[in-house]
Order: sequence, then structure tokens, then C-alpha cells
Amino acid sequence: MKSAPKAAHTTDSRLSAKTNVCDHCVSAERVRAARAAPLRMLTAAALSPYAWNGLYTWGDVEEFKHYLPRLLELLILEELDGLHAPSLMLRLGVRWQTWSKIEQEAVIGTVGAWWRQTLSSYPRDVDGMDLIEIIADDLKLDLAPHLAEWESNTTEAAARHMAWLMHDFTVAVAHGAEWYALLDRWIRGTAPAVILERGFFSASSPEVAQELSDALETHRIWSRH
Repeated sequence: MKSAPKAAHTTDSRLSAKTNVCDHCVSAERVRAARAAPLRMLTAAALSPYAWNGLYTWGDVEEFKHYLPRLLELLILEELDGLHAPSLMLRLGVRWQTWSKIEQEAVIGTVGAWWRQTLSSYPRDVDGMDLIEIIADDLKLDLAPHLAEWESNTTEAAARHMAWLMHDFTVAVAHGAEWYALLDRWIRGTAPAVILERGFFSASSPEVAQELSDALETHRIWSRH
């Protein structure tokens, strides 16, 4: 696979005038589209090709750092397809802990905002369990504070995410991981029941109430084992 440097007009002085791109994977038009406006003005459509190809067949780590804040923002806003999240977070996860302190803090802060936004709206392209795996498995962040945030979130959305987790948890793939053991203990404890009961008594519809009631029954079964 032949890669060649491509020159492209950019309106952002922080971005190098040239980037290394695989000619077979990324067209010149797509490169230009990702450089045609200031970062905060780039749309999901303009950045989707980079989200798939960044670091693989397009650009270096510095370019990845340049686009990452906007990519994360678009994921949080659900303007960028959530299907991009696992691959992007895997690429981030193997690198970010070697970055500068201020860059690491920016990653942590942004992921925290993503988590809070997820808990407060339902459904989400990247659901609660998917984001837990990103936080704990890909980024190696401490899961405990995020679970504590879930416990303190009183929205119906947080309760519905918990109901979803009651059905989704057993299909996760990290059974041997320390964070998974922590999550397992937490799920079998009292916190999920509190979250579900709080949502049940303030449910916005009979359908939501039934959803939460079913999840409570599932939790009762789990907590006996």
C-alpha cells in the first residue's frame, strides 16, 4: 500500500500544511474537506473519513491530537455515528497516557462530560455499557467515580440505562478484568436497585415503569447469587 504526502489548504495554523495519506484509502477531496474550515466548524460528514482512517492510513499522532477534541465533541452530541467510538477510543487508549499532563487532563475531562451526558439522556448511540468499556478497558480510567456519578444521577434516563445494563451486562467480554469484577460487585449490590426504584416511582409512562420493574426483578435474581 503506497502512502504519499499530500498538500492541502488548511484554515487552521495549528495543522501542518501537509499530511501523509494512503492514496488508495483516502481521496484528496476528503483530505480537503477535513481542512476546509476551523476545527470547531468541521461537520461530522467532513470528519467521518478521518475518524475511520486517522493514524491508520491518514496522518500522524499530532494530527490525531488536532482532530480528537472535535471528534469527541461530535460523538457526545451524537452527530458523529457512534460506530466510530470503539475504534477511535482504541487508538486513543494505546497512546494518551504518554501525552503531556494538560492533554491527559483534557481527555479525562471530556470523557467525564461524555459520561454525564450519556447518563442524562436515553437512548444513546454509545450506550452505558459501551461507554463503561471505553472508560475502564480502553482508557484504563478508574471506574469507581463514574459509578458513583451514576448513583447520584436522579434522571429517568439514568434509571433506563440501568435497566438496559441489567440485560446487557452478561454479554460483555472482559470477564477476567479487574474493572469488570468491580462492576459485577456493584451491580449485585444495592445501588442499582436504588436507581431503578427511584426511576420507577417517577416514571414518565406506564411503559417506562414496566421496563424498570422488569429490571428490578432481574436485579433481585442476580443479588441472590
